[in-house]
Parts: sequence; C-alpha cells; structure tokens
Amino acid sequence: MRTKSTDISAHGKRVLALLAKSKKPLTAYDILGKLQGTEIKAPQTVYRALDALVERGLAHRIQSLGAFVACHNDEEDHGTQFAVCRECGTVLELHEHRICDVIEEIGRKLKFKIEREMLELLGVCRECEKRGV
Repeated sequence: MRTKSTDISAHGKRVLALLAKSKKPLTAYDILGKLQGTEIKAPQTVYRALDALVERGLAHRIQSLGAFVACHNDEEDHGTQFAVCRECGTVLELHEHRICDVIEEIGRKLKFKIEREMLELLGVCRECEKRGV
C-alpha cells in the first residue's frame, strides 16, 4: 500500500532520498555510511526506516543482494519483478502485468491469497555481457 510521503518519518525521508539517488541497490550499512555525520547513527534506525518504506510500497528489498531500491512505479498496488545482474549488481525494476496475472491465477487454483509478489530474475546485464563477463 502506498502512503503519502508526508506520512514518512524524517529518517525515512532521508533514507528514501538516498535510495532514489542511487544507481545501485544499497544495503542498510551502505545507507548508514552515507548518513555519517547525521543524527542517524545506529543500524536499527536504518532498518526501521527501510521496513516502513517497504511496507508503504516506496522501496523494495532485493532478496538476492540483501539490499534495497526505491520504487519507481506510481501504481497503488502492483506486483514487481526485478532483473538483477549477478556481475555488477545492477537492478532493473519491471512491471510485467502478464506475470502478475499468472501469479494471481496460481493463487486462485491453490486457494491461496497472495499478499505480495516479488520475482527476481538473476542473470547478466547487457553491459557486462558486452565486456565478456
């Protein structure tokens, strides 16, 4: 569920701004390092902010990397897929509705209410492939 940015704590806004600016996914410790010299000094504070952002649909956790990215989709409730380069760590956010439809159908067949969907596709990005990695 998406929530207005005014409903986010000051720490959450700082963390979200870092995620939105970053070209790569950030771990909680990456974020903590970038916030050095601010009032945010403990990993727990960063984790709480990240949890709140993920819960509100403003950020996503990339499970395979243990890192986070800002959500770049304005849809209220959406399924998300990610293409993750195993070489350079680049993450592309996808919103392929056909995949969401198939997952919903699977849930109906299983009589299982799917509350959140996230699919990670691991591979090699075009740039790494060009470099022969």
